[in-house]
Amino acid sequence: MSLTVERKAGICELRLSAPPGNIVDRDLCLSLTEAIREHGADSTLKAFLFTAEGKNFSYGASVPQHVAGEVEQFLPAFHGVFDALIEVSLPTIAAVRGLCFGGAFELVAFCNHLYAARSARFAVPEIKLGVLPPVACAILPWRVGGALAEDLILTGRDIDAEEGARTGLVQRVCEDDQLEAAVEELIEQSIRPRSAAVLRLATKAARTPLYDTMRSRIPELERIYLQELMSTADANEGIAAFLEKRKPAWVDG
Repeated sequence: MSLTVERKAGICELRLSAPPGNIVDRDLCLSLTEAIREHGADSTLKAFLFTAEGKNFSYGASVPQHVAGEVEQFLPAFHGVFDALIEVSLPTIAAVRGLCFGGAFELVAFCNHLYAARSARFAVPEIKLGVLPPVACAILPWRVGGALAEDLILTGRDIDAEEGARTGLVQRVCEDDQLEAAVEELIEQSIRPRSAAVLRLATKAARTPLYDTMRSRIPELERIYLQELMSTADANEGIAAFLEKRKPAWVDG
């Protein structure tokens, strides 16, 4: 299984369990959505915690599932994870070490609390493959501001945990061997002592602008991706070049 689900004292840990890459594929997205809806329906749950096995959080979304004929199924499944998180509106925590790219970065950027080990690096490198990150286009301007969001989306560059902290994306930077302890401290101080009902309502109230943005923008961004982007030669060439381990031959169209 690529997802491990564990419940402990009001916290539901959703752990990516397919190292070394912990690739975000359609099956993982469907499993995440199912777990979020199932456990989120429990009124006693206080938060979701996203973690990953191995040295890296995730290399990102499955590139083979971005080819024409596959991406039409993958993208709605990926966006369904965020629909489920908005629906249950519970506090979310992400604990990240190592690489956290693409769709995985979009997932942790959505979380209320993002704790990062010093080894963590974040990026949405889709532009290098000739595609774009729909969720990042909706979330990052809200999280880090429009200018930095555009920089990350249009360059595909990666940032380390310290830069993430300076932008407000990362709430706390820890030594790699102290990450779990830091997250547990957060949970013990700010999650478990609180009312589950009030945590849910406070999250919903605080995130109304983000939720409204995502509900209105994600369907249109998905349409742009599937109908406009995937009709270009370069989007298909970029994915093919990555899979064939060669440099893309752009035709600028």
